[in-house]
Amino acid sequence: MEHITPIKEIDSIKDDITIKVRIIRLWTQKSRFDANDTYSIEMILMDEEGRKIHASCLKKWFPKFKRYLKEDSSIYVKKPNVAPNTSKFKFAHPESKLNFYHDTIVKDCENFSGSAHGFHFVDFNTIVSNNILESNSFDIIGHIFEYGHMDTSEQDKSKHKMLLHLQDIEDTKLKITLWGHNAYYMHDFLANNNSLAPVVVIVQFARVKFINGRPFSSTYFDVSRVFINNDIDEITIYKNKLVSKNGQQLSSSGIKMIASKQDTEHDDFLKNHLFSNIEDLFEPLEEKTVIIVGTVKGIRQNIRWYYLACSNCKKSAKEKESSTDKVDGSHEVAEIVTYECANLKCKNIKISVIPRFKIPLRVQDNTGTLTLTLFDQEAKKLFKYTAKELYDKNKKLGNNLELYPMELKVVLDRKLAIKIDITRYNVDNKSNLYGISRLTENADIIDELEKNNLTPQPANSDSFLIGSSDVGSHDTKVLKDSFSQTGENLTPCARDKSTATSPIKFISTPIELKRNLATCIDIDEMENLSTSKYPRLSPPDEQPTPLLVPKKEK
Repeated sequence: MEHITPIKEIDSIKDDITIKVRIIRLWTQKSRFDANDTYSIEMILMDEEGRKIHASCLKKWFPKFKRYLKEDSSIYVKKPNVAPNTSKFKFAHPESKLNFYHDTIVKDCENFSGSAHGFHFVDFNTIVSNNILESNSFDIIGHIFEYGHMDTSEQDKSKHKMLLHLQDIEDTKLKITLWGHNAYYMHDFLANNNSLAPVVVIVQFARVKFINGRPFSSTYFDVSRVFINNDIDEITIYKNKLVSKNGQQLSSSGIKMIASKQDTEHDDFLKNHLFSNIEDLFEPLEEKTVIIVGTVKGIRQNIRWYYLACSNCKKSAKEKESSTDKVDGSHEVAEIVTYECANLKCKNIKISVIPRFKIPLRVQDNTGTLTLTLFDQEAKKLFKYTAKELYDKNKKLGNNLELYPMELKVVLDRKLAIKIDITRYNVDNKSNLYGISRLTENADIIDELEKNNLTPQPANSDSFLIGSSDVGSHDTKVLKDSFSQTGENLTPCARDKSTATSPIKFISTPIELKRNLATCIDIDEMENLSTSKYPRLSPPDEQPTPLLVPKKEK
């Protein structure tokens, strides 16, 4: 084969080059327009010197190249097209990437002599001391000393996650979150290999974000690759060092499960709290946590869909204008925009702000409609954009930020199980302003909640019943008989075999009766009913008595 060009010499000037590489990572990129359609094959290529470069092959060239493109295989690539690497997060060569096109030639390579995986490990201390760039991937190796539960609270499996606590040879500890298929790989391994000697983990192409100075490491979509106790040199060497340092063989029995700070989704929605209808939330009587099932019918336009959050504590921050002399010597005054946090603990701290979700959803069940505020943490389960991304995008387009973006409309008509905390403020102020503490679209949970808690609709939809659902009670019969003496048109209960003339409605208090039946009977007639010798309407602290109301003649 002709002259081989090392990756370090690739540039956009040369177009007739040949590289000899191993495919150390391969994944597919989905189409932006159809999540079920593959757009391209993405690869990380490594040459014999250990240098790496990102490469892509579009779907239309799959028939030509796909049989050669296999993870851990070695290939020659002649005449790849060189393009700038514009990705914000980079896995390899920072300036360039390669594209496979119609004139690119790919052949198998049988004599690749470089590293098998090309790991470039970063020690834990470098990460925890903030000495690493957020824009570049890195590799780590360590052993597990704690791990968390598998979090499957979101329907999208790629958003399921597991937290690991790792420790390195120097005893420095690091937390890392595994996402999607990597989380399931780890979960299955720990479930089936809990007696093996130390569980050594390599995470290749990991990423880190620093929030308030704290590092949060994680896998990155389908790019990251996880190795668990594999029979490879790097893990064998690490285990030997670990045993040598500790003087004995370590056991995985020392690995602990991290105590969960949050109940499982199943328990939280089905076991731990009472179910409620929306109508029961209008006038809260006591502090408690309830579960409702409702459908999102809209988003209120007269309330802002986001708030500017303090970078230090996430509380609301307000814009504060100040002025200072310009530094150009012109003696002119420059206006400076700063932000002030509502939290007193942040009073003397310089802060920045970031938009976070605060969406006023109109949620409806079969008893009423209520505004519930959806905050950032739970909003992540419903939207693929962050509040900051939507804020920046719409601000750049010049859209009115007071109106909610069209991207939020995906939440409409979605049925949710919602956890709501009724606070002391709600009770003392008779306030029905609630936030969403937790939500799920889990169909099994929603079905079970509805099956066990929703009041069944009466069989005869033309009947009209006021009071309890005990439609076959003796009191109903007495009241029916009493109205029969007046000669009025009667409204029978659902189980009565006589002809129905009005729709059924369940009403439990005199106030609700007046509010809902003012068009059916005169107030005087209603007062006569409540003071008659026949069963009266019960006060709120008693069980309501079923009443049948005569239909008023027009």
